[in-house]
Amino acid sequence: MEPITLDRRFRPWRYGVGHSQLLLHAHADSSHDEHINVIFEDVRAVKLRSSYHPLTLQPAEQDARASILAFAQVSARHQARFLCLTLPTPDAEHGFVACARATVLTTNASGPDAYTWNERSRLLYVLKQTRLP
Repeated sequence: MEPITLDRRFRPWRYGVGHSQLLLHAHADSSHDEHINVIFEDVRAVKLRSSYHPLTLQPAEQDARASILAFAQVSARHQARFLCLTLPTPDAEHGFVACARATVLTTNASGPDAYTWNERSRLLYVLKQTRLP
């Protein structure tokens, strides 16, 4: 999987421990008609900054992946099903997310619908662990 770079300002918007979901959100603005949401599901570990511009979703290299999964305390028999993404930034230590799936979508909805997957959403990417590391 190649890195994905989204050239917008993203902020952590919602983290639900009960559903193990994390949402990073970029608002629509005068230059962009649509909001962009990155929804991480079955989240096992995160390390985030308060914002990213741009947001790059990069598959973790083997050593980083092993370190992230150890930090997340994912047992060896379940490690193959988790995606480990680093969130590189030029001026700081990389963040990361360990999850089962990440979905990137856009929407031109407003209000609360801007932060959810709905009929006004358009799918850009679905990222998941596709092979054994």
